Amino acid sequence: MTKFERWLRNIRYYAVYGMLLSRRYRLEMFGDRSYGIQWTICPDGLNANSVIYSGGVGEDISFEQALVKRFNCNIILLDPSPTGVNTMSKPENQIPQLRYSQTALAARTGTMKMAPPVEGNISWYAKEGAPGTIEVPVTDVTSLMQKHGHTSIDLLKLDIEGCEYEVIDDVLKRKIPVKQLCADFDYGYVPGVKRRQALGAIFKLVTNGYQLIHQWGGNHTFVRRGHVPTK
Repeated sequence: MTKFERWLRNIRYYAVYGMLLSRRYRLEMFGDRSYGIQWTICPDGLNANSVIYSGGVGEDISFEQALVKRFNCNIILLDPSPTGVNTMSKPENQIPQLRYSQTALAARTGTMKMAPPVEGNISWYAKEGAPGTIEVPVTDVTSLMQKHGHTSIDLLKLDIEGCEYEVIDDVLKRKIPVKQLCADFDYGYVPGVKRRQALGAIFKLVTNGYQLIHQWGGNHTFVRRGHVPTK
């Protein structure tokens, strides 16, 4: 693909964002921007009693640390990868409000295979039959809610290396009440994941009652219409 063709393709995506982005919500950024782990969300309605699930730890949890500091909330984090386990073992991440589980988040329960990071990346990803795979436990959102006695979710973060697409499909299919959803749409980093999958997920969310309120790179934030205060 030539540089001009790439530019034309990107213009198409920027046009989509321009049409879909809503500016009716107050926004606030949380996390370490220098590391690329920041998320911009609507803080209104979040408090110490909010139900927050965070799928994907990686090497940095500055976003979750910032939420705890701002709202004094509890957060359930999920990441069974060696990278995530190492991150959560660090002394600075031993925070009482962070409830960590070495479980992957997907659209099913049971187990799944995860492959080592590709060259230049640090994230493990779901893959059957690749060299160096490990088997890890996996849960869906409904089972996670039942385990913790929750009937709705105030904020769901998905940074799960390609599994975000099946989780979003599952959330919409089951009509799980998620008020605010952050998704890192992985394409170009996870083998086999295409950019059109991100567009498909965005349109599914928009046509099922969500509004796109922020986009930065692969990070997208959505709110469920009527369930998050506007300006």
